[in-house]
Amino acid sequence: MKTLQEDIDDLDRMIDAGAAKDAVRSQIRLISREVAALQTDYTSLAQAHSELHDGLEERISKLQEKDKRELRQWFDEQAKKHTNLRESYTLKHDV
Repeated sequence: MKTLQEDIDDLDRMIDAGAAKDAVRSQIRLISREVAALQTDYTSLAQAHSELHDGLEERISKLQEKDKRELRQWFDEQAKKHTNLRESYTLKHDV
């Protein structure tokens, strides 16, 4: 399959060679169809990229919140362990 640039180069050569008007118009239509297909592909890819990006941002946000919760829980557990350890070494007197 030819690239768009190759099709444009062919058109340029056709014009230089004095190709018939119908042949030039046919080449222009071919290029127009290719450009339209590229525009459609671009639009589709841009939409897919946007959806992927939004989904990733949401997933990252959820993971960050989960990490924060787990870190808070770990610190709370460490604080409880510290309190229990301190209490175990503190003399208890009946007043």
